[in-house]
Amino acid sequence: MLDKNLDRIIREKVAQKFSDIVEGPVALDFGGGTGLDLPWLSDKNDTIFFCEPSKGMREIAIRSRGNLANDNVIFLEDFAADFRQWQQQLPFPEKVDTILSNFAVFNCIPDIEFLFRNLAVVIKPGGNLIALVLGKAPKIANGSFRRNFKSIIHHEPATINITYKENQQTVYMHSLKEIMRASGGYFNFCSSEVLPGSGFTLIHLKRK
Repeated sequence: MLDKNLDRIIREKVAQKFSDIVEGPVALDFGGGTGLDLPWLSDKNDTIFFCEPSKGMREIAIRSRGNLANDNVIFLEDFAADFRQWQQQLPFPEKVDTILSNFAVFNCIPDIEFLFRNLAVVIKPGGNLIALVLGKAPKIANGSFRRNFKSIIHHEPATINITYKENQQTVYMHSLKEIMRASGGYFNFCSSEVLPGSGFTLIHLKRK
């Protein structure tokens, strides 16, 4: 949905933030989609666990692995790719040093406190989490005033519907205040940065 040039600029900004902050050889690409971040991630990390629950998107990422500098990507499938199960069974044998969650993955998940609780079990203490979240609703979004007013009353995230061609998706607009509250039991909130002209905010958390 993004202009290709804007997509490239944002992705380069996230990669630079990641490089400036992250230490440690093992990373989790959480919600990795079709694997567009894998080329630069594979250059910077010895091992990457790739988590994408959509089989179709994951298969595209797997087909692109031949273009990577290092064949160091482990693709999670089935049960392991479902973060909701991670407290019952860890998806991989070692904890990661860092988690990348790019391009509004968090905005696809309604209960982010549950999300942070499950991400916390797979990352080492002191590990970094870099995430790109929607800071404002896209122009193509459709929202219901009544539904969003109720979300404020019941302390639930506001929702919008995004339509692209024949596809429609519900997106959950988590404020920075809500992200800080939901993550506070597991992560320290380090920083946030609005990326001008994109509608995205880049956040950095550190595992307690």
